[in-house]
Parts: sequence; C-alpha cells; structure tokens
Amino acid sequence: MISDTTFYGKRRDKVFKDSITKEVLIWKHIQSETIKDYKYLLSELLTLGYTIHSITIDGKRGLYKAFEDCPVQMCHFHQKRIIQRYITKHPKLQASKDLQKIMHKLTSTNETIFTKKLDV
Repeated sequence: MISDTTFYGKRRDKVFKDSITKEVLIWKHIQSETIKDYKYLLSELLTLGYTIHSITIDGKRGLYKAFEDCPVQMCHFHQKRIIQRYITKHPKLQASKDLQKIMHKLTSTNETIFTKKLDV
C-alpha cells in the first residue's frame, strides 16, 4: 500500500493506494497531514477487510509509530532526496562519493547487499 497526500489547489486529500494495481483504496479530505488521519484511514481499510502486507511512506516523522503493526518502508525517491540533501549532487569528499554510488543503486538492490555496502 502506498500512502500519499494529493493537493488540488487549496484542497488536500489523503490517499491510500494499492501499490500493485495503483487503485485508490480509500481517501479522506484533510486540512493538514496528521498522524491521526493516517491511523483513521488504516483502521477503515482493516474494517473493510483489507489485508495490509506493507506500507510505503514518504518519511514524515511519526508515521513509523502510526503503522507499528505493519511492515513499513520509506519511498526510495524520498530516501534519495534526503541523502542528496546532505551530500549534494556533486560531492567532494570520498565518503560522500561512495554514499552517492550506493544511493544510485538503491532501487536495484536488496536489504542484505545494501547493508553490507554501508558497513564497508
């Protein structure tokens, strides 16, 4: 499942989508993104009989706790943007260059290999 907030001008909708079919499973008009809205939509999905295999989030603080009963992963795009914010697009330090190489392979690796590369 993918969680996203979509903006339509001043209107905001919190949307939960199936990550495979891209089908919108449930949505709610919101004033601002709150953990309470995430928890509410998750409970609604469970009440409707959905089984949650995993949740992909954008990294908003507190979301891991909101979904503590489900496997959670941060979106690769957002992971890359956070790393790039710290090392820049053209890093000068060798450690930053190495991290950039690892970052670019993020979507084509698995957790074991990724962790080993970080530990080197």
